[in-house]
Parts: sequence; structure tokens; C-alpha cells
Amino acid sequence: SELYGLVQEVPQKETTPFYPRSPYGVAKLYGYWITVNYREAYGMFASNGILFNHESPIRGETFVTR
Repeated sequence: SELYGLVQEVPQKETTPFYPRSPYGVAKLYGYWITVNYREAYGMFASNGILFNHESPIRGETFVTR
């Protein structure tokens, strides 16, 4: 995920510090923290998903993005 940017550990965990290195990564981090803020400030049910690219060389030739 672009939230982690330049990472020191592979694979990343939920405890890995955020270090975005692009405007896109910074925008994703803003979305993450504004969700946390609304959840805590207004008692809303809100969750964050930290998504990664899921492409893999082991996917079959008929997979839609190949």
C-alpha cells in the first residue's frame, strides 16, 4: 500500500509505521486518519481497509487482468 511508502520490513503489518512518499500516498493517509477521527469524535461505525495490489505471477492465463 502507498501508505507505507519506503518500507523497512517486508511484509508490512498493521504496526508498520506509515511513510507515504507521494501525493497519492499522502491522500490515502489523510483518508485513513479522517476515518479514525470521525469514528472517535462522533462514535460512528467506520473501518479502514489498507489495500495492496493483488496481482501475482501464479494466476492463470485466463484471469481477467492478464
